[in-house]
Amino acid sequence: MKLVSILATLLSLTYVHAGSNVPLTNLTDPKARCMDGTLSGYYYEKASTSRGTNKWVIYLEGGGECTTQTACESHLHDALGSSKYFASSVNFDGAYYASDNQSVNPDFWDWNHVYVPYCSQDLHSGMVTQPSNNTYNLYFSGHFVFEAIIDALVATANLNAATEIILTGASAGGIGVWMNVDYLQMRFPNARIVAAPIAGFYFYAYPYQGINHTSSSLADFRPAAWPVTYALWNAYVDEDCAKDLASTPWACMLSNNSFPYITSESFAVEAQTDQVVLVDHDWVPQDYVTLPPEQAYLTEWHNNMTIALSPLANLSNTKNGIFNPACFIHTTFNNKQPLINNMNYYTAFGNWYYQRTAPNDYKLADTCGIMCNPTCP
Repeated sequence: MKLVSILATLLSLTYVHAGSNVPLTNLTDPKARCMDGTLSGYYYEKASTSRGTNKWVIYLEGGGECTTQTACESHLHDALGSSKYFASSVNFDGAYYASDNQSVNPDFWDWNHVYVPYCSQDLHSGMVTQPSNNTYNLYFSGHFVFEAIIDALVATANLNAATEIILTGASAGGIGVWMNVDYLQMRFPNARIVAAPIAGFYFYAYPYQGINHTSSSLADFRPAAWPVTYALWNAYVDEDCAKDLASTPWACMLSNNSFPYITSESFAVEAQTDQVVLVDHDWVPQDYVTLPPEQAYLTEWHNNMTIALSPLANLSNTKNGIFNPACFIHTTFNNKQPLINNMNYYTAFGNWYYQRTAPNDYKLADTCGIMCNPTCP
């Protein structure tokens, strides 16, 4: 790590990305467990210039979710269910806003970066402390893992002095952002806390049931499934949402329901037709997506997504921002594609975060139809 000094600040002006690996730090909090009961951990990269000393990006890893015994047990021998298989170190280069590559992440490359591995399969929400037959004798403790990492960074890395924290994550990690961001704001009331999920804005699934339909290869996201999922994981959700929707707190696991209660600033990166949601949750056959029945379903789904994201796209509300391309992708966002108005999502997010431009340069959503952006990966 570079010393925080005048020299380091000067060197940062000509920084050459080295792609260094960041070692794993093991947790000791007994509540912070992976599904198999092993203690989880995290990867922490200290700010590389004095500019970033009290600024943080915390990244929640994605990797699906499980709600059946068979699906959950299938991950007991990989890093999505056990810390036994965690990498000894990780490279932050591809971790979206936590990337330490200045050429692709010019606004946040030199901040403190935290990479939260995902071994709980509960969308970073679970609070199971005692496994039982009701949990397939597994732990679902994702929220407690997050809590323990925050506690550890306060104790060892001066996180309590943070002035700015961006909570980001992709896919399951993106969903986890919505459930945990206001908890973070509660922990650090004097800091600017921002939610920046990638492919994490979800609503209830009403699957395609036309010709060639498939079935869910990931968890069932239909309305009737969520009470069972919520109970299985003993899920933590946004507290204001849970209080207002006291009879259906599981609804708060999906941002379409919880967003009105989120007090933190928010910037969502989301495809207008999310490939993983449509194929793996909504039964759309990928090999037939260009046929009329599937196109009709995708059009209706696209319209519902547009409605769901409209509060973030509202030009009069600078608290929130959006990057919403007409692509059939999930988390495939980078500094080269897709582009909207010749801007990538990094640029749009930076424009919003620093309020560098007018809202039409950080509230970006294609209006050409479905899957019609020519820069889609």
